[in-house]
Amino acid sequence: MLTVMTPGAAAIRPLNPEAHGAWTRVLAKAGYVIDPWRCDVDSGAFVVGHRTLSLLGLRHNPCGVIDLVRAYDEEDRATILSILEQATAASSSFCFSAMVRRPGGSSHQLCCIGNSTIDEGAGGSLQGVFAVPGSGAALPG
Repeated sequence: MLTVMTPGAAAIRPLNPEAHGAWTRVLAKAGYVIDPWRCDVDSGAFVVGHRTLSLLGLRHNPCGVIDLVRAYDEEDRATILSILEQATAASSSFCFSAMVRRPGGSSHQLCCIGNSTIDEGAGGSLQGVFAVPGSGAALPG
């Protein structure tokens, strides 16, 4: 599925750490800047890297899922929420890409690659990377 993700693309599969690693390597090889994140499923608190925090226009770490999703284009929000909802229902590997619009009018592609580990009745966690095209990255057509 992933050559370099175009905005609006998304995928979710049963947990497969090899898929996560392969997707991340493809983006890194294409010149994307990688920023780690994690989330505790019970609290819903996301801790994102400083680069992603700034890109999303957020001021506080940890932040909530609504804070994250609100920064994306309105047309992509339902897809992102659906992917995250599915990932919290069963251990999964997932990815999505969407555009982030800044108040000044600039926009940036932001890719998310993650794994969820869900424990029966005991919560779980999500972790992964956000990736943005760096200088020289091949932007999807």
